[in-house]
This record gives sequence, C-alpha cells and structure tokens, in this order.
Amino acid sequence: MSRKSPLVLGIAAAVALGSLFAALGLLYFSLDTSETPTMRMVGSDAPDFNLPSLNGHDLSLEQLRGKPVLLNFWATWCDPCLRELPLLDATAQTHMDDLVVLGVSVGESLTAVEHFAERHPLSYPILLDHDEDVGVLYQVQGYPTSVFIDAEGVVRAIYLGEIPPEQLEKNLRLIGIE
Repeated sequence: MSRKSPLVLGIAAAVALGSLFAALGLLYFSLDTSETPTMRMVGSDAPDFNLPSLNGHDLSLEQLRGKPVLLNFWATWCDPCLRELPLLDATAQTHMDDLVVLGVSVGESLTAVEHFAERHPLSYPILLDHDEDVGVLYQVQGYPTSVFIDAEGVVRAIYLGEIPPEQLEKNLRLIGIE
C-alpha cells in the first residue's frame, strides 16, 4: 500500500470538494432562477404603475393597454445595462409602430438620469422610479431586467441580465412581435 503525502491528499480533497460545491451551486442557481419572485410573475397581469418621464409627462402602464410593452429596468452605473442600450434602442426604432419600449431608471436622481440621457440619447421614453417603488412592485432582483408584456397586459417573459439579441427576438415573439 503506497502512502500519499498529506499535501497531495489535501489538494485532491480540496479539488473534489470544490467540484462538488460548484456542481451543487450550479444546480441551486438553475433551480433558484425559475423560482424567484420576479419569475413567478410570468403568466400574471403586469402590475400597473404611474411614473414621470424625462420629458415631464407621467405615464401609466394602463395607458398602453392594447400594445405589447418591453419594460427595461436599469441604472446609469450598470455596465451590462449600458451595453444593451443600443440593442434596445434599435428594437424600439424597428418596432416603433407595434411595440412600446420603456426604460425604467431605478433609484436615481432626475439630474443623474438627465446627464446620462444627454450623453446617450435614446429613441424610447425613460421613466423615473426614484423611490424604487415600481422596481419593488415588479420584484426586480438585479439590473438590467427586461419584462415582456403582451397587448392584454400579461407578463409573458422576464430576462435578468444583459439580453442577447437572439433571446430578445425569442421574447418579442412571445408578446406577438415578429
């Protein structure tokens, strides 16, 4: 019977334990994401809200009934949010007649969002959720979060994180946008 050094045995045990924890962590993560409060909203009526926009007009979700809506919760300090803005802006321009894209800036001051908008003009409205009430209402867990709402006001998909173009297209089809 050969005798292994304690160092080799320790390294082997650490690698095995780390692999086990990684596998369990991935399993937990994949199970957890489908059970987050935000994800449980899929199939439910989208909660109504009323928020001011950068242009000074208040906007409620109820006003948009009859058109599919893409709500994008974001923040000016969020790098993934900034990276996806060109894709969302292009989507808003491409589907301007049949889709409403709304950016919901969460927890930031009017001044911060105005400065951001001056440097990064967007073709879709930016709503101001200063107190994070709408973010809480939609149970947003992180930024960016995109909520896809059909013309009847039902949440059909939610995507947490920077959305890849192919996922955006898939989720748009779920709300009737081809």
